[in-house]
Amino acid sequence: MLKKIRFYVAFLRVSLRRNQKKIAGAIVLLILLTFFLKILIPSITPKIAAAYMESRKPIFIEGVVGTPTYPNPLFDSTETAKDISSLIFRGLTKVDSKGEVQPDLAESFQRISETEYLFYLRRNIFWHDGRKFSSDDVVYTIGLTQEPSYQGPLATNFKDVQVEKINDYQVKFKLQEPFSPFPYVTTVGIMPKHISLKKYKPVGTGPFSVKKIDKDKVVLTNSNLNLIFKFFRNINEAKLSLKLGQIHALGGLSPQEVERLEQFGTTKTYRHTFLFRAATVFFNTKASFLQEKNVRQALSYAIDKEALRKSIGGVTSVSAKNQLPLVTSVDNAKERYPYSLEEAKKKLETASFKLENGIWQKEDEKLYLTITNVGDPELNSISNFLKEAWINLGVAVETKNVSSETMRKEIVPNRNFEVLVNFQEISPDSDQYVLWHTTQAQKSNITGISKSGLDKILEDARKSSDQKERNEKYRLFTTLLSDEAPAIFLYYPQYTWLVSKKVTGIDFSDFALPCNRFNSFKGWNIERKIF
Repeated sequence: MLKKIRFYVAFLRVSLRRNQKKIAGAIVLLILLTFFLKILIPSITPKIAAAYMESRKPIFIEGVVGTPTYPNPLFDSTETAKDISSLIFRGLTKVDSKGEVQPDLAESFQRISETEYLFYLRRNIFWHDGRKFSSDDVVYTIGLTQEPSYQGPLATNFKDVQVEKINDYQVKFKLQEPFSPFPYVTTVGIMPKHISLKKYKPVGTGPFSVKKIDKDKVVLTNSNLNLIFKFFRNINEAKLSLKLGQIHALGGLSPQEVERLEQFGTTKTYRHTFLFRAATVFFNTKASFLQEKNVRQALSYAIDKEALRKSIGGVTSVSAKNQLPLVTSVDNAKERYPYSLEEAKKKLETASFKLENGIWQKEDEKLYLTITNVGDPELNSISNFLKEAWINLGVAVETKNVSSETMRKEIVPNRNFEVLVNFQEISPDSDQYVLWHTTQAQKSNITGISKSGLDKILEDARKSSDQKERNEKYRLFTTLLSDEAPAIFLYYPQYTWLVSKKVTGIDFSDFALPCNRFNSFKGWNIERKIF
């Protein structure tokens, strides 16, 4: 027995000498394996899990026309930019589907005097980078809009408004004079104080954070979804991409475009009437013939709105009373300008025009008008309808299409038009000051209408805190403005969204603004492959 033990010990000793390198290597390998199992795996497992979850996260791609920019609610000017910013940033308040203002980053707010508002902020709200939201961010954002160098679209929103931090979660606004629609102004997206505009990056408190921005797309993300806005040079490229199944959705299309795309049978159409936008015909009240109220009234009488609705297609809500949208006190008013060529002719005769050789003339000058619009199919249809209607009345008419950039930079600012067809954005509040007051004649008062009586009503109505009194004033204002006929309100257009049938669970019931189409994203089901 002892000899056997000695033999095996000797054999083991010899084997170790001969294989010491292999044994050493095995020991090292064992040590490394132990290190990997006990230290590296626990540290990389969450990363592997996160990468796996990211790879399984649904992707939704929407096509848009334009060029990507860094989202910034203080400088966004296009509808697409505003849509993207609304998903990243939140305001103190928001507008619901009924057009009523509701708290958002603010938990609540109250009017503590005719000129003072106190906002109570939500606690435990965090920026996408983990920093905590507080009243400092609110004061910072409002201060940016009040800088003398700021020339963005919100430059007048908080002019002469004092904003005061009460504590980390209370902010007070003090106005120079009463302004009833003020809560609607506070829907502007709040910016983080800890990120300077000089080193700007879009960090918000909204449902999505920015994942990536490059030359042709903006990628937003959250725990439920990767949302990609893919940019195209023009609408035709975007429509082709939708047909080929390279994107999931395309929005803001005209009824004519929707009808053609629906024929492919690969998309489902979601529609909702815009209650805060109106298809409108604007008269330049400073233009030669259109300075005369009777001429504007004649042109209004010559439009058959019911026939227009049928010609456009997809329009369910017509502003048949030719009244200002959202002024509920006039909902049952009679039609101010019912279709009547006879009344139209009487108005032109009252304005000293005579019908000669089928064309109305005054002092040997023919009544000649140019209708201008952006080259959009729906607006083109409106312009062509107006042209035929007014030619039928005896007016010489031509139409002119311009680019969106030309419209924005030249036509509207310089009032370089006689008749302009466009969509007019409308505040959910009944206040119409910025659209019709004389002081806005070089800004958003596109028609240039200037009447002291109208100005006085607008000034008084926005100062009153009594909604019944405001409604009475706006009823009077609407009556007087309709008599002046600076514009024809045609109908409320529809927002139309074509979405691949591979996406289900979309709910369009909560809709006030285009960005609301994403409200139901948590309930979406998306097939993984687009093709």
